[in-house]
Amino acid sequence: MKLSDLPNPFNRNQRESSENDLGFGTSMTTSGQRLINRDGSFNILRRGMVAWRPYQSLVEMPWTHFLVVVAVFYIVINAVFATAFVLIGVEALTGVQDSNSVAEDFVSAFFFSTQTFTTVGYGAISPGSPAANIVAAFDALVGLLSFALATGLLFARFSQPKASILFSDKAVIRPYKETPYNSFQFQIVNRRNNRLINLQAKVSLSWVENLNGGKVRRFAFLELERSQVFLFPLNWVIVHIIDKDSPLWSKTEDEVRAMEPEFIVLIQAYDETFAQDVHANRSYTCEEIFWNRRFERMYFPGKNGQTVLELERVHHIVPLEEE
Repeated sequence: MKLSDLPNPFNRNQRESSENDLGFGTSMTTSGQRLINRDGSFNILRRGMVAWRPYQSLVEMPWTHFLVVVAVFYIVINAVFATAFVLIGVEALTGVQDSNSVAEDFVSAFFFSTQTFTTVGYGAISPGSPAANIVAAFDALVGLLSFALATGLLFARFSQPKASILFSDKAVIRPYKETPYNSFQFQIVNRRNNRLINLQAKVSLSWVENLNGGKVRRFAFLELERSQVFLFPLNWVIVHIIDKDSPLWSKTEDEVRAMEPEFIVLIQAYDETFAQDVHANRSYTCEEIFWNRRFERMYFPGKNGQTVLELERVHHIVPLEEE
């Protein structure tokens, strides 16, 4: 399903929050609570009957966590087989020197297990009894299965399509060109050199409203100056014009802050590398919105007729007086 297939119920005569709700409901009204974190994840902590899938967790967890899990599994499984060899008796392993220390016996059995687990088999140590051969056979079987699973997980992680779209860490509200209207603006840029085409953007505004002595969360899709670009070679400043049809119309800075707004951003693009659609989410709250500022220019003429795009400038804003 594409973002363009989502209904855009932004109506000039009627804007019902229930029709614009992205799925968060109207009861999340705690002050300072954001719906989407800066990294695009939902600000939801699941408890109780959570469905846990090892494969999904291992594919989606950060690389550092994944490598730690692999290392811990490798050490633990070899420690288990080393314990089995010690219980049988290390004298059943040909090539192990006699020792009166359980620790030394365990170390020798552990490294023999790693050789069997990885099918390296240096030949210095080998099983010398039926029981040791049985344990070594299971050790090799678990090693083969583990490496097959690890290879599949690595491939899944490397081949997983992810958009590397960088959002500005700030948004601005500033006058829109030579008009009497203000505008809400933020910008994005592609961090990789791959081609993203047919980018589509949708921005939804969520705010808290007092109703019958209580608080209710409202939602409204915002009309954008431009909601789609076909090519994405440079940065893209996404603009919502605050006109008479906008929920922010005629609001001062203090009035906007009193609304406790959160601008929820959904980006979809087609990645030619993966031949798939990729998505990116972000949200902006009051603390990340600056008034009467503008974004600095990100690209400049370079050598040999090329254009230089400085990615680190995506976060730079300056006062309007410096325009």
